[in-house]
Amino acid sequence: MNWRRWVIAIHRDVGYFLTGFVLIFATSGIALNHADHWNPNFIITRSEVAMNLPASPPETDRERVLAALQPLGLDGAYLSHDFPTPERFKIYLKDGSITGLLGRSEAELETIRRRPFFFESNTLHVSPSGWWRWTSDAFAAGLILLALTGLFMLRGRAGFLGRGKWFAAAGVALPLLAFLLV
Repeated sequence: MNWRRWVIAIHRDVGYFLTGFVLIFATSGIALNHADHWNPNFIITRSEVAMNLPASPPETDRERVLAALQPLGLDGAYLSHDFPTPERFKIYLKDGSITGLLGRSEAELETIRRRPFFFESNTLHVSPSGWWRWTSDAFAAGLILLALTGLFMLRGRAGFLGRGKWFAAAGVALPLLAFLLV
């Protein structure tokens, strides 16, 4: 078997193996690139709720907060509460919070839950740790191998020494240009 057949076989099989990695990392990368347009990790919802607490912090103890949460079915989610200002309260819940003004009958409930698929894939993408760090490094090495073997798969005008060198040069020039502009 000549070397070109080995290059093609390696390129093909490594490419097949890395397909799942590429799809997950690419999807996660797009999500993270647009974090200023949406929260790629969490779904945050806000709604108005009826919440009637006394008008002063000393009268608003744990028992009164739990009693106010009970009609909402959130007394089991209670973690703690505090007063960022003398008239404002914040109740910390498992997976959310409630904020409002003391003595008023309405407050804002904010719930937070993990965005399915994206939370996990973004965590793998941004914060690799333990064995996944080594797996990510192996994935990067596989991409380098794909890039290098891809250079030698075709011959002639369609190969690297033909039009391929111009595409490869453009692929190097674009990130270099970004380095200079950022």
